Amino acid sequence: MAKRTSSAVHTVDLDLHPNEASDLLPVDNERILDAHGWGRAFWTVLDEGAVENCVALVGHSGGDEEEGAWDIARPRFRVERNEEATEDAEACARRDGWVYLVGSHYGGKSGPLEGKRAFLARFREDDHSGVVDAPKVEMQVATNKFRLHRAVNDALAAFGPELLGPGPKARKRFLAKKPEGVGKRARGRVLKTDVPINVEGAAFDDEGALLLGLRYPVTAEGNPIIAELMGIERLFEDRRAAPVARRFWVVRNVGTNQEPVGFRALHRRGRELHAIVGNLDSVGKQSTLLEDHPEGAKAMCSHVRLKLSRAKDGGPVEAETVQTFDLPNVEGLAAGSAGRFYYVTDEDDRVHMRLMRRETAQRTRNSPTSAAGVVKAGAK
Repeated sequence: MAKRTSSAVHTVDLDLHPNEASDLLPVDNERILDAHGWGRAFWTVLDEGAVENCVALVGHSGGDEEEGAWDIARPRFRVERNEEATEDAEACARRDGWVYLVGSHYGGKSGPLEGKRAFLARFREDDHSGVVDAPKVEMQVATNKFRLHRAVNDALAAFGPELLGPGPKARKRFLAKKPEGVGKRARGRVLKTDVPINVEGAAFDDEGALLLGLRYPVTAEGNPIIAELMGIERLFEDRRAAPVARRFWVVRNVGTNQEPVGFRALHRRGRELHAIVGNLDSVGKQSTLLEDHPEGAKAMCSHVRLKLSRAKDGGPVEAETVQTFDLPNVEGLAAGSAGRFYYVTDEDDRVHMRLMRRETAQRTRNSPTSAAGVVKAGAK
């Protein structure tokens, strides 16, 4: 069996209300770091509440991550020209100075689909002075009224892979039942023959295409899917605009029929994509998807890396496992310096930041990580 360098994981317990963090994106604005005395920091999003109230900064001051302090800051935003409710931000990505936030485009665990989750938002990182009580920064919000759902479903039907489709309960509760929070025309964009999509990862490529990591659907073989969308910027300029789903990639050596996995996070690092993959939905929360597909609850999370350039026009790609976890709820990852990776997890109603550091000992590919050392981080 292939060997790889093992990793110890240092865990930081974060006081981050309401304790539902998703994704990590490194901060690129030096003023933010200087204002807080941080050496490094990350954007994260919370999935309970309106998107403008659910952005947080997780920053570190001092020397080594295990000796310094991790802190939380909650920047303030204002939203103009948007009267629609938003909820369930799941992913962060950067493009041309903008930080983009992506909603799940899904619904509650028992359905139906909800219009308030079908959105993208963005703000300019350089608009932040770094001071927490500074004037609010403008955030643009584009609720797409299931146009993104329609674009992905049309492309899946036309040229996508064979899917592990929704079972009878999911079809009844997510597709036959009318979506909530939208008008008649938007409800018409959801068909009984569709699949509900659940977005949990996002990254941009060099051409400005948005890559979406889908937690669901997955392929019939249980492999996770990346969808490429063009025209995302137009959604903020024209409320009637729709993105175009151009191609799909399938990570064919991750997941099985007996243990399907979907994406939990995406992070681009140079020519590589790093991702968290894991189960299809949360266990113990009356998930309709898991009632239809109980095998979708089995997988623990793993960190994998891949190169989409190996299949430029979409199709199957293979991933290399970087790290396995004995956790089902790793929600985000980001690369640091010197080969370090940071992860954010939700467990026991707490949010944790985990730092992976390389060691010289060798470990087999299937060996899980363990957490070592816990320190508290107070809210700012």
